[in-house]
Amino acid sequence: MKLGASVVSALQEIEFSEGIPREVIVESLREAIRTAYYKSHGPVDNLVVDVQFGEENEIEAYLKKTVVDEVTDQNSEIAISEVVAEEEDAEVGDIILSEVSLDDLGILAIHYARQKIKSVIKDAKRNRILREYKDREFDVMNGNVLYVDRHDITVEVDGDVEAILPYREQISTERYQPGQRIKALLVDVRTSRRGPMLVLSRTHPDLIRRLMENEIPEVREGAIEIVAIARDPGYRAKVAVRSNVEELDAVGTCIGSKGIRILAISHELNDEKIDLILYKEDLFEYIREALSPANVASVEIFEGERKAVVIVPNDQISLAIGKGWRNVKLASKLTKFFLDVKSVREVENEDSSQKTSKEKSAGQAAESASEEQSPAGSSEDEAVVEDDVDGEE
Repeated sequence: MKLGASVVSALQEIEFSEGIPREVIVESLREAIRTAYYKSHGPVDNLVVDVQFGEENEIEAYLKKTVVDEVTDQNSEIAISEVVAEEEDAEVGDIILSEVSLDDLGILAIHYARQKIKSVIKDAKRNRILREYKDREFDVMNGNVLYVDRHDITVEVDGDVEAILPYREQISTERYQPGQRIKALLVDVRTSRRGPMLVLSRTHPDLIRRLMENEIPEVREGAIEIVAIARDPGYRAKVAVRSNVEELDAVGTCIGSKGIRILAISHELNDEKIDLILYKEDLFEYIREALSPANVASVEIFEGERKAVVIVPNDQISLAIGKGWRNVKLASKLTKFFLDVKSVREVENEDSSQKTSKEKSAGQAAESASEEQSPAGSSEDEAVVEDDVDGEE
């Protein structure tokens, strides 16, 4: 059965556009012919299908038959009298290939071939996506919002691949509309019943890291290192950076002229405020920097408990804590220390309360001691009185 020019052209298009190897296409055609033959003639286990795709462009099918004196099964046996006409040296017991006509398969063969090719294309696309995007985990993806489904967002990336932005990975202050362009971090590539699933995130701390690498050449090249990131997505973030080049100002370089670099990243994150913190090896200095813009008076560190008591001036307490405790929470995440922030007045009040408590305790102890001594004194007085009485007598 010859393959028409249009069929050959379509198969070649599939081979090149979908990246499906030719041997896979050939095997798909072979399977389609087998299925069509089984549907028309019943199941057989001795059918051989030969597909020539390239120069000849034709499909031939054969039944493996055993040469016998008397035929009892037309599908698996052939009479010696039929064979010797073409092969004089044929003998009983030989296995030969008997060609079968595929003309009667017609539309049925085309139908199964189409189904099989579609299945192959789908499988090839799934495997390509899994292979390609598995290596791109934690890269930034550019995409367009397709639609919202039960709070989850379906996003089209790279033109023809669908990804999902789950509700828990969305910035709570954002509202997404079909057609809207967004940038998100690829955090997972998994398989599902519907095929490969790319999972995106707009809340992951590493989204800021990747955006900074894209926007700031010094970060991308390693001259500036991002040490730690803490986020309250959509509201505020703190990023600790340090310079690996002595004369390079890490914070100033990341901010850019008139703040242009850090503002570009902030706009990508729905105007999330980003505080750039200069990383310090000295823990005291690092905690101080992490709590900026507030000024810090002193820091008492408890290494074993991963805790630090931070004292700030009275007029800096609200700035140090931040709206909704956001500043101190982010500083704690950044430094990996629980930060107990107190004002100078609060510490003085605590000291005063402790002093008063100690004085009260001391007074109670003295009073208790006095009460314990008073019975012994009364006995002595009674003895003295008795002596005086005896003397008078």
